[in-house]
Amino acid sequence: MDDRKIINPLNFKDEDMPLFVLSDDLRSFIGWGIKAHSGGNYNHIMIMVKPGYIISQGVSYKEIPIKEYMKSSQMLKFWKYKNIIEQEKDFILRKAEADLKEPWWKRRYDYLGIVGQFFHIRWLNDPFRRYCSERVAEYLCLIKPIKEKIPKKPSPADLNRLFNQIPEFEVVGYYWED
Repeated sequence: MDDRKIINPLNFKDEDMPLFVLSDDLRSFIGWGIKAHSGGNYNHIMIMVKPGYIISQGVSYKEIPIKEYMKSSQMLKFWKYKNIIEQEKDFILRKAEADLKEPWWKRRYDYLGIVGQFFHIRWLNDPFRRYCSERVAEYLCLIKPIKEKIPKKPSPADLNRLFNQIPEFEVVGYYWED
């Protein structure tokens, strides 16, 4: 990890937003399963549109303090799209706020989709629910120059690979507590 820039996620400012935050839960069996299944290093992705907080799809889609992920069992990777314009930032912020205001049943996790993912049947899911990576993909589609590059039902690993392929994305840093 010494060649990677370790950062304090609490130091981000409004002008740094939005950030796309990948997480690797180093102690989670489910997290390990997601990484093994998707062939990647990360099992979760979130968005940060406000300093100190992330919006995350857990049992429910909600905004929580980033501190909840700042623990030794988590490794975080922060991505930024360098060429985002103010209008795209605003679209993403408004979409995230609207998603957070949806009724509770629309913000629940897609448990049926877990079965579909396990059996590699990506279409088997609840059409009224979205995974963490599907929600982030919707936000990414609001950035016009990359809209066509965003897969319809990506995994966190798919998005990490995509970010690595698009030169306008940069890793802002990593958080890892030793």
